[in-house]
Amino acid sequence: MSSESNEGDRVAVITGAGGGLGGSVARLLAEQGAYRLFLVDNREDPLEAVVADVRAQGIDVIGLNVDLGVADEVESVIPQAISAFGRVDALVNSAAILNRLEFHEITTELFDKIFHINTLAPLLLARAAMADMALRDWGRIVNVTSTGVYEGGLTMTSAVYEASKGAVAVLTKMLAMHGIDNNILVNTVCPGGMRTKMLLEETDPEQLARAERELIPMRRLADPAEVGQMVVWLISDLNTYATGSEFDITGGLALH
Repeated sequence: MSSESNEGDRVAVITGAGGGLGGSVARLLAEQGAYRLFLVDNREDPLEAVVADVRAQGIDVIGLNVDLGVADEVESVIPQAISAFGRVDALVNSAAILNRLEFHEITTELFDKIFHINTLAPLLLARAAMADMALRDWGRIVNVTSTGVYEGGLTMTSAVYEASKGAVAVLTKMLAMHGIDNNILVNTVCPGGMRTKMLLEETDPEQLARAERELIPMRRLADPAEVGQMVVWLISDLNTYATGSEFDITGGLALH
């Protein structure tokens, strides 16, 4: 097995690529030209827009519409990426659903749906990707959690969403240990509030304004690209030693 993985030949799979963070990561990677991109989302129009932007940069890119709430569809992603590009070198698990729920609104069906998309799908994707990465002794995986895991999600999200993200944080450490012998580095990026469509559409505007005014020391939500820059660094050659770590990108919110 070879430990070499030449930039330009590498392939990155990004889920939630039609969303704020996933789309930002795809566009940032396209600017660098280090990866061919296999972009995944369940929304056709937003995904096509990102694919068009990436292709305009001269990057080989494929978009795939997938419902990450269906196990068979999840398990088809990495094989399709390998069939298309021959390999997978990086995986960014950005896809998630919020489904803001009050305590009395939690049902078994909604709980299962949130955990399937937010927690099980990243695990299944990572397991399949790591098997291919091990063939070349090189790989990078980034999972996405949330600063709400520290306080239970009672501010801007929901407890079930944050519980699913807390599980991802624990699974990341397990995956990191599993990947060490094959130089597969697995980390978590933990954003605070970002100006994504998901957060802006599912959160009361006054609640967001109060968060910016009273909770976030930098007094503003992040642009998704500000978080995306950390993701890009973590899957680059610049990261040679960080694994099993959680990187808070919160405008100081994690200081509270």
